Amino acid sequence: MTRSQLITAVSAQTELSCADVERVMDSLFDHIIGQLQDGNKVTIAGFGRFEMRERQTKAYTNPKTKVSTQLVPTKIPGFKASGIMKRRLSGEAE
Repeated sequence: MTRSQLITAVSAQTELSCADVERVMDSLFDHIIGQLQDGNKVTIAGFGRFEMRERQTKAYTNPKTKVSTQLVPTKIPGFKASGIMKRRLSGEAE
């Protein structure tokens, strides 16, 4: 599902205009990104948790040049689904 398809689906279900749904989604994403940039976790009950994770140093070999290097540690965004989401996706009753 694409962003525009999601906006259209939510608009149809909530009877909000597509423009209103898009503004809400943009605001939601901006707030989540802002919290992650500040080092905070964002937990949405029944859905999951967004957090920044540390990626460790690892060896990398360029397949073209065969030169080995070390990739520096970095932080990447991560998501962990809630137990409720996992049960719903597996078809179990809540």
